[in-house]
Amino acid sequence: MKQLQIIFFTLLIMGLISSCQKDVKEKITLDVSLIDTTFDPANDFFRFANNGWMKKYPLPADESSYGTFNQLRKETSIKVQTLIEELAKGSFEKGTIEQKIGDFYALGMDSARIEEQGLNPLKPEFERIESISGIEDVQNQIAHFHLYGIGSTFSFFGSADVKNSDMNIAHIGQGGLGMSDRDYYVNSDARTEELRKAYVSHVEKMLILSGISEEQAKKDAQTIMKIETRLAFASMTRLESRDPNATYNKKTQAEVKELYPNFNWDKYMENLGLEYSGDINVRQPQFFAEINKMFVDIPVDEWKVYFHWNLFNGAANYLTNAIQEQNFDFYGRTMSGSEKMQERWRRVLESTSGALGDAIGQKFSEKYFPAEAKERMVTLVQNLKDALGQRIDNLEWMSEETKIKAKDKLVSMNVKIGYPDKWVDFTNLEVGREAFVLNVLAANKFWREDNLSEIGKPVDKTKWFFPAHIVNAYYAPTLNEICFPAGILQPPFFYLDGDDAINYGAIGAVIGHEMSHGFDEHGRLYDKEGNLTNWWTDEDSKQFNERTQVLVDQFNNIVVIDSLHADGKLTLGENIADLGALNISLTAFRNAQKMNPQAELIDGYTPEQRFFLSWGRVWANNIRDKEKIRYTKEDEHSIPENRVNAPLANMPEFHAAFGVEPGDALYLPEDKRASVW
Repeated sequence: MKQLQIIFFTLLIMGLISSCQKDVKEKITLDVSLIDTTFDPANDFFRFANNGWMKKYPLPADESSYGTFNQLRKETSIKVQTLIEELAKGSFEKGTIEQKIGDFYALGMDSARIEEQGLNPLKPEFERIESISGIEDVQNQIAHFHLYGIGSTFSFFGSADVKNSDMNIAHIGQGGLGMSDRDYYVNSDARTEELRKAYVSHVEKMLILSGISEEQAKKDAQTIMKIETRLAFASMTRLESRDPNATYNKKTQAEVKELYPNFNWDKYMENLGLEYSGDINVRQPQFFAEINKMFVDIPVDEWKVYFHWNLFNGAANYLTNAIQEQNFDFYGRTMSGSEKMQERWRRVLESTSGALGDAIGQKFSEKYFPAEAKERMVTLVQNLKDALGQRIDNLEWMSEETKIKAKDKLVSMNVKIGYPDKWVDFTNLEVGREAFVLNVLAANKFWREDNLSEIGKPVDKTKWFFPAHIVNAYYAPTLNEICFPAGILQPPFFYLDGDDAINYGAIGAVIGHEMSHGFDEHGRLYDKEGNLTNWWTDEDSKQFNERTQVLVDQFNNIVVIDSLHADGKLTLGENIADLGALNISLTAFRNAQKMNPQAELIDGYTPEQRFFLSWGRVWANNIRDKEKIRYTKEDEHSIPENRVNAPLANMPEFHAAFGVEPGDALYLPEDKRASVW
């Protein structure tokens, strides 16, 4: 779904502590009552571990997928809501961060005012589009949209030069689509064709809500679909876009102007307020070759229709109830199967977090993130690093030459835990009480200018990609760093008083997952400094590709729903990381057991059985069929049940823990098992 706000993306985590004393047993947090013993763990471990949870927590009507991550995000949102509502009710001096957070949220919650204003706050923007009279105006409008965070035509942003990761350069990439993936425009199967019809119908209804007549809306919807389809056919697939070598095509500005002369690049940068003479990375050259033609082929009036849609589609979530409901009808109901919109406070809270997330994260971490949690995480991360180093040493398929470089990269991997050392300065962001959508636009402009200001400058390695209260984690390849915000370091993922089996099976595995991304099929292409360079011997690369192909084949054979299979190639990086996570964290857990052994049985389960149960519980989830389909087509992650069962089938330790034998669904012969890290 196209939105104005800038919200960054995701994964997971959890923590450490060990004890086998009887009084600590009261603090154990793995709820065995949610295990369903009617399922054989050797046949379906996901449901054995989680079916009780799935019954206890059925899908809410406003969710297309609901699991433990959603649970924690909702609980965290309630904590953040409490903090923000206090500010919204208070009276603070204009310009203070309290005033900005409070007013932004309060205006978003004032539905009566939003209804009364209608489209009036956007009237100057629509008039600007109507005044376009030539191709120069068309190109100026694209820059204007980009400055205010409105998706249109292509993308432009500052980020590290992947072959010189200490410096930020400009990047241009594909974009401009109203649906979330180019395959929805390109594929010809019946399901996708029905989705295209639904999208055109949705565009028509939205255009009517924007004030266009029904007859004109039908014509304009076809124009919009025509332009977006051209963009889609010129776009890389999601899989192709994951290849960092394929998307690295650094050019001088003179070369960019020569390759794509029908766009005024100098004027574009001037409109952005950017003074920059350095190189530009053209992520998808064939896409810009097509855009170059489109500036000649497409009449100005059709560009105006497309821009009208860009603006209205991007702003929909911040306008009247009727507009929001129609927007949800397609992106929520049709695409993902959700039955109703989330409550207003959750939607407004998400927008506020997108605008002022760092300031909110600061207040959240001050109240909810104890120093002890950071200390335990530091210890756990080091234990996981030691375990991965140990496993690298023991790899039989990798040469000593590559092992040394792999361990150098591991040792150099930076770790961020809890919250940043310095916070974003929001002095230049003005938040008023005029109109909610205008505050969103102002916030987007603030973040846009922040990003543009980094182009041509050294990379700020202290910067975080998530606010501290976000329930997520990441590995950044150009920084060679892993990051675990305070938001994820809470139950049910991280317990200060949890035992080792729970914490290693949950947060430990999640940390291992992020570490493994540094060595997945794309992460392995970056060296310890975060530069895209080949540090592997040819034979080791060959061995790696052969071993990971086993995972590709395994997932390609998994039926998700009906005739739809998992995409082993698209999800390879995540599947490598999941399998790596379990192996690394289990090694670390066994190391911890040697130092501080746990009770032989707790609640009837051995320590290693509880380790695997904890991993399974991380992925407890209910999901709608439509969301399974969308997720499988679009997402680089496998659906939750496959993230549990598929990697476990490759692990002899799991087979031993739960008595998996030939003939069981999760049994794989040794020569069919995947083993990478």
